[in-house]
Amino acid sequence: MKMLFAILFAGCAALAGYTSAQPGIGPVCTGRFPNLITDICYDCMFPVSLAGNLINIGVSGDDYDSGAGGAPVCLCAASLTVGTPMSFWEPTYMVDVTNKPGCMPLLGGIDISPPFNSLEYGAEQRSAAPSGSLKKSAFMHVNEYINPVMTALGVISDSPCLDQRGFDVPFISWADPTWNDDALAMVLTPYGYAFGGIPSIAAEAPDAIAASTGFPTASLFWVAGAWGPMYPVTGNVASANSPEQVAHLLTARLFAKLHAAGVQQSTAGLAALRSCGAMGIPEFLMDKRQYKTNRVFPFPDNTCTPFGRPLLLQEKGAARPQDKDYGYFIFRKKDCCAPVYSPL
Repeated sequence: MKMLFAILFAGCAALAGYTSAQPGIGPVCTGRFPNLITDICYDCMFPVSLAGNLINIGVSGDDYDSGAGGAPVCLCAASLTVGTPMSFWEPTYMVDVTNKPGCMPLLGGIDISPPFNSLEYGAEQRSAAPSGSLKKSAFMHVNEYINPVMTALGVISDSPCLDQRGFDVPFISWADPTWNDDALAMVLTPYGYAFGGIPSIAAEAPDAIAASTGFPTASLFWVAGAWGPMYPVTGNVASANSPEQVAHLLTARLFAKLHAAGVQQSTAGLAALRSCGAMGIPEFLMDKRQYKTNRVFPFPDNTCTPFGRPLLLQEKGAARPQDKDYGYFIFRKKDCCAPVYSPL
């Protein structure tokens, strides 16, 4: 779904420092197009390795062993290209989380205002827990944007390792009938039924511990560490501890959903390296280790956050009364064969 009008409007809004707010019933739409120079934490691209050797230029970063490094040479059988293995974290996607269907915070606060009823508004709800205390739950919408920054800024030209796609908006939750229906969403991921309740609760703690100092555990795919359960892949969050926790959890669920639907590929690992392209290979059960988030709205956090990591630092100052929408840049692990010689 191309949205040229949205891109043009967002560019003007960014130059003017625009923030939209529409009066009326229900939530308003606020937003700001991120400054691609100052808002993004480019340190999140590290560590970078070439032929198994780190070239971090004094910058360290969170990483995990995808199994693709170490060899000095790689071969692309389809094109008979000989190359060098390269590994880095590429800023490719933007995701925003909002209470208002049709609101696009990272496009300057554009409000498409689609037809919807009051039940489709995002909201935080409080109910009585069995222990007698109050329990908070939440529902929010998400939008996904393809925005390959390194290509857009022309930092490296004509590299087959970089995503060459143009700006696009491939997913908007208010147009997805399964986003607010847990039972309907399970049709896409029926295996999620097996990991509800106790299996989910039991896996969250060890996954959060692993993510605290590194990356989550890939085999515990049904949870997002300290953020909560990965399934169902909807906007309904049964335990809402903070706005940041809800926004991060829905970001993780979004990518789990896209992988399950077959529209999101993996660019990490030896198989992705041997594919010799920027798009990677199909992966229907998401390896959550391949993504890191960086908040850019309502204000940048200058932090790289692997899926599932506790959010103590990110939550500081990020629950102000005026902040209802959140936006993130998503870095994904890229293992690629950088071409050196091709006979064709």
